[in-house]
Amino acid sequence: MNKKELSKLDYFTLRVLIGLFEYQNGSVVAEQLNTTQPKVSRALSCLREWVKDELFVRQQYGLQPNAMAEKLYPLAKAIVAAYDEMSIVIHHRQPQQSELTIAAQEHQAGLLTEAVQEVCQLLGRNVTINMQQWSDNTPSLIAQGKIDYGVGINVDLHQSIESVDLGEVKYRYIIAKKHHPIFSETLSLPMLFSHRFVFINYSLIGGKRHWLEDLAQKLGVNLAVSLKTSSLNVALDHVVHCDDICWIASALAPQFVRQRPELAMIDVSEFFNRECRDSNRFVPYHYYLQFHHGNDKLFTSHLLANLQDKVTKLHQNCHQQLLETEQG
Repeated sequence: MNKKELSKLDYFTLRVLIGLFEYQNGSVVAEQLNTTQPKVSRALSCLREWVKDELFVRQQYGLQPNAMAEKLYPLAKAIVAAYDEMSIVIHHRQPQQSELTIAAQEHQAGLLTEAVQEVCQLLGRNVTINMQQWSDNTPSLIAQGKIDYGVGINVDLHQSIESVDLGEVKYRYIIAKKHHPIFSETLSLPMLFSHRFVFINYSLIGGKRHWLEDLAQKLGVNLAVSLKTSSLNVALDHVVHCDDICWIASALAPQFVRQRPELAMIDVSEFFNRECRDSNRFVPYHYYLQFHHGNDKLFTSHLLANLQDKVTKLHQNCHQQLLETEQG
């Protein structure tokens, strides 16, 4: 490309190059740039003509950037960033308030929201948080740039986004209404299986079996399940009105139960490790932060560190509470 052709690379075309590299989908880029897909296609055609290179190869799930696109992407990113900074200086204005769309299951939402707020304060960002409920298509929405960050447990991996392990879910609890017989009985698998269960559906995939169901089947026990829900509050509302018990894997559970004086809970983590963990096809639960690889790297690095620290402290608090219960 000579200098004359290089001068044709306007702001819009550079943003198309960046968008196609990050999202690998023309329709998504058109939506991000508030334009039409034909305009994005024309910009790509001009790029290919000027660079004398294909840049992106069409595959089953979108446009795959080639080696030339990988070389041009960071340069285009820097140029566009400089354009944006120039615009702010020229017009003597502060950057407009931005919005971050995040997703998590109901009982994990506070963890993510608090982390985002703390990072915004640290970096001096003025950000509106748009909180969404985690769903089966959340990873796809992150890949399309419609959700910025999501926290989930044992999430589906997606080739276009990053999935970073925040730590294993180490603590498990049984929750039931106060004075439930389970709190005075000796904990055992036969005793547990004599009750009806409420499960928190982390997978959010319809029809997926809970690992305790697989264990019961392996042992030849008929396990009664009254409710599966993605909402911890729905589960707690249910058990407070009946004799069902809720099994939950979450270091966040104690803070929800403490808000409901009509409920009680027992830590069954050691029992789980001793009696259940190696006795079936159980897959360990882990918290994950998911985000698009084109996200602001400074913000993302601080958010990741903040969440990892929060998960560590949650586990430390659970351990301390367990020690205090044993000593009491």
